Amino acid sequence: MKGTETPAREGVEPKTQEKRFHIAFREIHDYIVRHRLQPGDLLPSESELAREIGVSRNVIREAIKSMELMGMVAARPGRGTELREFSLDFVFQHALFFHLGDDERMVRQMFDIRKTLELGYMRQAFDSIPQEDILHMREVVNRMRAGWEESGVFAEEDRDFHQTLFRSVGNPVLSGLLDAIWAVDTGYHLEEKLPHLASSVSKHEAIVAALEKYDYLEFAHAMYQHYSSGKYTPKRDSWEEY
Repeated sequence: MKGTETPAREGVEPKTQEKRFHIAFREIHDYIVRHRLQPGDLLPSESELAREIGVSRNVIREAIKSMELMGMVAARPGRGTELREFSLDFVFQHALFFHLGDDERMVRQMFDIRKTLELGYMRQAFDSIPQEDILHMREVVNRMRAGWEESGVFAEEDRDFHQTLFRSVGNPVLSGLLDAIWAVDTGYHLEEKLPHLASSVSKHEAIVAALEKYDYLEFAHAMYQHYSSGKYTPKRDSWEEY
């Protein structure tokens, strides 16, 4: 006698199976919203979800695995599947890592998105940044200079610098996207970028100096200078950071 799960998975055209997977994913999400489940709450069992949604347990299992990869749920041995505190950062990073890969054309497009976002939000950042964040950015850029002189790298300081610059905008989606792009960029073509990092330090110092003087025109000029050359331009053979 045939089982109830294997034929459902093996006897369906791939496109139909994919459609069922997406339906199951959406239905589980709707169940969470409808029942107002909170982080720490448990999802129903796979069997219960399969009956409610009308698909096989295998389809439910695949949907839940995808939710685990996105950081939405976590398997708790002996308890079931628990909702996690949702993080946009995790979703963006997952999407970029798994869909960009080593496709240089797409990575270049990702850098262009970062450039467009930061230049588009720089006025809001300038108007809202508190003095303590400017002081922190000065400390960070000093560490960047020291890191360059000692070892030639300062990836974490660079990331901290830009996170701090846009933190006061208060847009978690912007922060999540920028952080996800950083996660891809950190080690990408590092050897090609290393010879140009000294110029990058100077550009960051110019940004802080303009903030310290509360001079928007100088700040905007420094930001455009930061993004005017190298990997942020259409040039395919350049990884310059200045």
